[in-house]
Amino acid sequence: MRRGSVSEQLVLWDIDGTLLNADGVGRDLYDIVFVQLFGRSIDAFAPMAGRTDRAIILETLTMAGVDEPRRHVDPFIAGLTAQAPSVREMVAVRGRALPGASEVLRGLQGRAHQSVLTGNIRPVAEVKLAAVGLRDGSLDLCIGAYGDDHEIRAELVPVARRRAAAVHGKSPAEFDGAATVVIGDTPLDIEAALATGARAVGVATGGYTAGELAAAGAHAVLPDLTDTDAVLAALLT
Repeated sequence: MRRGSVSEQLVLWDIDGTLLNADGVGRDLYDIVFVQLFGRSIDAFAPMAGRTDRAIILETLTMAGVDEPRRHVDPFIAGLTAQAPSVREMVAVRGRALPGASEVLRGLQGRAHQSVLTGNIRPVAEVKLAAVGLRDGSLDLCIGAYGDDHEIRAELVPVARRRAAAVHGKSPAEFDGAATVVIGDTPLDIEAALATGARAVGVATGGYTAGELAAAGAHAVLPDLTDTDAVLAALLT
């Protein structure tokens, strides 16, 4: 087995803060669904950066004093799903792809299997990417992992590995270790990679500095995605 060869690498991209900036659409979306379910606005949001929708929803409901909050997580996810068309419209107006993102995705095409590892539920992930022009076929979203798959972000890595293996007719073990690369803008992205033996690449385009991402244990840290050659070198090492 040629583990880690370019043709067998799995590159998993975070979305918010890494590939695009949605300009706070996530909080607006949460408030819309919360009002629909409970008839009032959210007073305070749980931290969102680097976390899954399942984790954010559960903590937000708990903070809001909702009885039996875990019972309402799946209905909340259903509400988010129903709002996906509106999310696309909002992100198209307010959001933007981050500099270099489109070029890097195209540059990696054919050199690795690439998808997403995101805290967004899949319907929202898809419309966000489409709204800023990043849903052009470079990313195979069928082999990604999403915020509705598991509450814990690190658990999304084996989900993506299994999906990639199934789609490409391989054993999940072929994507073990550094054959999987996770790239994101928060320490939680780095933590998810390290917890599963994947290669961790940080990009300082979100709320964390390059130093903070390095301190979290990233194998490589990039200031942004504008230097396509440097990004590809970090991902395909």
